[in-house]
Amino acid sequence: MANSKSKDSQKPRWIRLFLSIIRAAYLGERFTYKGNDFDLEPTIVKPSDFHRRIASPSTRYELLLNSLDPQFKYLARSEVYRVRRGWVKQGLNGYNGMKIRRVKVENDVILLPILSDKPSVGIDTSFIQPMTTVLAFCFLPDPKGAYAYLEKHLNLPKTHNHREFKWVKLNQNFKAKVFKKFELFLSICCEGILVINTDALVSPIGKVENIFFNLIEGCFSGYENDPIQAKLRPALRKKFFKLASDVQIHCDADFRPLTPNKVVRYSVQILAKRGKYFEKFVPLFAELKSHESESIQVADIIVGAIRTKIQNKEPLHPLKSLPFDGCKIKSCKGRFAKAYYWFP
Repeated sequence: MANSKSKDSQKPRWIRLFLSIIRAAYLGERFTYKGNDFDLEPTIVKPSDFHRRIASPSTRYELLLNSLDPQFKYLARSEVYRVRRGWVKQGLNGYNGMKIRRVKVENDVILLPILSDKPSVGIDTSFIQPMTTVLAFCFLPDPKGAYAYLEKHLNLPKTHNHREFKWVKLNQNFKAKVFKKFELFLSICCEGILVINTDALVSPIGKVENIFFNLIEGCFSGYENDPIQAKLRPALRKKFFKLASDVQIHCDADFRPLTPNKVVRYSVQILAKRGKYFEKFVPLFAELKSHESESIQVADIIVGAIRTKIQNKEPLHPLKSLPFDGCKIKSCKGRFAKAYYWFP
């Protein structure tokens, strides 16, 4: 009985240790354990890391894992998989100011620290000459964590003037690094993406605000008589709305004469549409320039990578095609629009 009480008294310390390692490993920070310093490489943590046997450690992270208290590792075998009160569950809810995300990428589960106070949305564009625009709405659960992935895991360079990430400034080697880990990259950075590929925004036929409004609306309309699409479209609209309303949205001035604050308002308003009425919505525009906004910079890399794949006619996996309602841009006289979406 005394031994059981001793184990219980250790649990808060072990949960803190568990969550602290996830954060330090992700950021590649120095971690001190029992008086020993471990200068960790930026590492993506898996639940199994905390109880697996490592015969020959090859990294400083593995050296740290091997040095962990045997009792901690023994408990980790069950605690990282307990559904209701395990260490992962407590980290998802937030523990002592530390919070984590659990993300599934193909057949792997990874654990990520949440570094931001709040989620955000990044809206950005990239162009295929002469007049095709690729527009992306990137829903970021942890913009600081996404930025850290670009900086520490992919080691992408920043521009010299404003020190920001720009897809067009990356050489082919760095772009290849993004493509190599494309699905992991999206899973870490986003909890949803909506992409529109169109030639209706350059030299527009009609008012830009009407075209912009209809481009988003066309992603969710026109398929009411198709039983599958009639169920899918409202569900997608609601999911995107929950990620956008009352959340800070970052947007550059890419839609002149349509101002960024109106882009934000129209985007949330269209997602709030429910048949003939609109659900109550709250558009929050973050008035920051691209070099001041982590969200815009993350969105820039995402939309740049997607634009390059479209331009090279490469598969967009894991994005899925979303049939576009052509009636919404019929007045644009022959212009096209294609849409894609993704949720983890």
